[in-house]
Amino acid sequence: MLVVQPPATAIPVAPSARVRLTAEIQVVRPYFGAVMVRIRGALDEDSAPRLRSELSTWAHRRFPVLVLDLSEVDFLDAAGLAVLGGIQARSVRENATLRIVTGDNRVVRRALAASGLDHALNVSRLPSGWERATEIPSQG
Repeated sequence: MLVVQPPATAIPVAPSARVRLTAEIQVVRPYFGAVMVRIRGALDEDSAPRLRSELSTWAHRRFPVLVLDLSEVDFLDAAGLAVLGGIQARSVRENATLRIVTGDNRVVRRALAASGLDHALNVSRLPSGWERATEIPSQG
């Protein structure tokens, strides 16, 4: 016996403006002269310039290792991916090491894979030894 279900009824919903989550950018200085930048929220066209600016304040200090913790990023668009690519290019020019920490964040891992940046960047799920880091107040 074949049972045919009636089609689902679409309920019109009033369009709402996309809620922009403000990214929180924290600079953390762990041991051995490395620096970690932890980003929470959306890494998009609004927050990408702030991230670029925050990193430029640390560039003159020539840290040999830069770790970007993206494990709490809940939105990543092309502008965010572009700033990550720019950071990678700069770290190569300056002979620095860039590590991207994603945790189990599917949003970030999928965006990196779709863009091909997962092959160009040093991506890992977990940081090593960063849990003892102390926070440094943000410049912005």
